[in-house]
Amino acid sequence: VEAYVVQRYIANPFTIGGKKFDLRIYVLVTSFSPLQAWLHRSGFARFSNSRYSSDPKDIANNFMHLTNVAIQKTAENYDARSGGKWDIRNLKLYL
Repeated sequence: VEAYVVQRYIANPFTIGGKKFDLRIYVLVTSFSPLQAWLHRSGFARFSNSRYSSDPKDIANNFMHLTNVAIQKTAENYDARSGGKWDIRNLKLYL
C-alpha cells in the first residue's frame, strides 16, 4: 500500500467568505483496471484563518495560505470549537 498527496498551488483560488479551504474526502480504490472507487459519505472542508490576498507581501502569512490545523490553531482568533472546519453536508448547503 502506498500513500500519495496530490496538490498544486492555485494563484486565484475559489474562496468561501474570502478564505481558502481544502477538502478532506476519503476514497477507497479497490481496483485500477477497471477503475473502481468507493467514496465515503463523510468528509470535511478545512479553512484558513485569514482572508486570502494575492499581494506578494502576504506570501509569508501561513494563516492565510495554509489550512493545516496545526498552523491555524496558533492563530490569535482561532475558534477551537469549530476547528476551522465544516463537514461536507454544511459545505454542500452553502454551495
